[in-house]
Amino acid sequence: MDLHIRGNGIVIGDELRGFVEKRASKLDHLVDHVVDAKLELRANHNRVGPDTVTAQLTIQTGRRILRAEEHDRDVHAAVDRAVDKLARQVRRFHELRADRKGPQPDSIRTALLDRIDADSAVAGDEEDEADARLAALVRTKRFSIKPMNLDEAIEQMELLQHDFYLFHNEVEDGINLIYRRRDGSYGLLAPQLG
Repeated sequence: MDLHIRGNGIVIGDELRGFVEKRASKLDHLVDHVVDAKLELRANHNRVGPDTVTAQLTIQTGRRILRAEEHDRDVHAAVDRAVDKLARQVRRFHELRADRKGPQPDSIRTALLDRIDADSAVAGDEEDEADARLAALVRTKRFSIKPMNLDEAIEQMELLQHDFYLFHNEVEDGINLIYRRRDGSYGLLAPQLG
């Protein structure tokens, strides 16, 4: 795996590079078809307590993105924990794929759309709060979107350990957003023009 290492406030020396490559080689036999692999090491200066290092490891494999982030005072410990966390994610993903039994994508889609209809009545009150929060926008992130079905979008959201995931729905040929509800079920936002 060709791992690109970037330091933000941290100097990447030969010793550190060798350590990272040795630890990342643990993932070689777990992840197939790696398109892109990045490790970002960031120095965090804290007001209270010791300074820490953030290690964010991101691997893209075709249609999947795997990400792990860990913080520690020692850069080696942060890298160790990020690699171990990503290895657990990969194993869990493989187990989910092997044990996958349950409703088919069409039945998931129907259940999600039924839940969204029930939720849409509350959305009006939240618009005023959203306007107030928009002033606090501090980051814009741009990313490519690949067509996928609902099952793939849910898997990707779970792999990234996010509460929502924006994707191009290949069935409806449009941009949709899948999200995790407070009760643990999923919701789908499917905009319509008009």
